[in-house]
Amino acid sequence: MGKRAKREYKSRSCCLTRLNPDPNTKPRPRPKPPIRGIVQNSLRGNILLNDSIKNLEIWREKICEKPTVTVSVFNSSISTSFIKVTIKRCIKCPVEFTVPPGNTLSATVENANSIMISKECPGILEGKYCLEVCFAAS
Repeated sequence: MGKRAKREYKSRSCCLTRLNPDPNTKPRPRPKPPIRGIVQNSLRGNILLNDSIKNLEIWREKICEKPTVTVSVFNSSISTSFIKVTIKRCIKCPVEFTVPPGNTLSATVENANSIMISKECPGILEGKYCLEVCFAAS
C-alpha cells in the first residue's frame, strides 16, 4: 500500500513589542504626494464692455493646487478704450497690463487667484481673450 506522508508543523511564535518613542525625537515629515501629471485647461471668450458694464472677471481660482496661468488679450481696432488686465496673485503684488486698440498682449503668472478685465475710458470695448491654466495633479 501507499506510504503515509509525515507532516511537520513548526510552531510559529510572534513576539509583539511595544515601541516607546523617545520624547526628544521629532516626528518625520510626511512626504508630499507624488505628482501624477500636469493638467492643462484652455479657455477662450469674447469681450464686450460698454458704458453699463465696466468690469468683467474672466477667471477665478477654484482648485487647491497652485495654478500657472497664461492670459492673452486682444483689443479690437474698433474699440474706443484701452483694456486694463489685472491678474491677482496669492503671495505677490498683482500683475497689470494695458492693451491698446488693435493690439494683443500676453502674460504668464504663477499662483494666480483671479483675472479681471476693465476699460479705462467711456465707450465701447471689444476683444477676445485666451487662457491656459496649468497645475500639477497629485
